[in-house]
Amino acid sequence: MGHSPSFGAALAWDTAGAANYTAVGQVKDISGPSIARGTVDTTDHDSANGFRSFLGGLVDGGEVSFVIGYDKANAQHAALITNFTSTTCTLTTWQLTLNVCSGSAIWTWGGFVTGFTPSAPVEGENTAEVTIKVSGKPSLAVT
Repeated sequence: MGHSPSFGAALAWDTAGAANYTAVGQVKDISGPSIARGTVDTTDHDSANGFRSFLGGLVDGGEVSFVIGYDKANAQHAALITNFTSTTCTLTTWQLTLNVCSGSAIWTWGGFVTGFTPSAPVEGENTAEVTIKVSGKPSLAVT
């Protein structure tokens, strides 16, 4: 078993709703989906040794966040802002392709942009951190 370099990962989204994915350009760091299971506290006065007891609760698909080298002329960057400010209830389908030594791992999920934070450091390039809320269960396909 070896480690896989992350360089070359790709983040894409289906802006037209026809399983036709378009890559988001100039993506730097990507994190997520941050999947977490909630818990249900089942502790009662008869709980053994005074310890709390739990059952597994609902699963939250979490969020995906990424940083882009922001370019106002990039149509995909402008579309991210449109997705953020849109009042539509339609989810966008997203894909994150990670390189693994023997192929790829592809996460697919429905979601929408919930955060867009531009950054302009004194020394460095303009960037933006984008956050996507995952809605429903993300899927993972390993090839």
